[in-house]
Amino acid sequence: MYICICKGITEKQLQEVISARPAHNSKDILKALGIGSDCGTCVEDAINSILQKSSAPIELKDTSNKS
Repeated sequence: MYICICKGITEKQLQEVISARPAHNSKDILKALGIGSDCGTCVEDAINSILQKSSAPIELKDTSNKS
C-alpha cells in the first residue's frame, strides 16, 4: 500500500526506514523519505504507521505563523 502517492513511498519502504532508524524521532523518519514535502495529505497516515510499528517519539511542531 502506498503511504505517499506524490513520492511513491510504500508502507514497506516506511517500515524499512523505521527498522533502520529505531532511535530517530518521527520527524526524522518522515524527512528521510520526503513524506509530506509535497501536498502533505499523507503525513497523518505515515505518523500513525510509525506509531504503530516503532517507539519513535513524535516531535512535530506547528511552524505556521498563525496569530
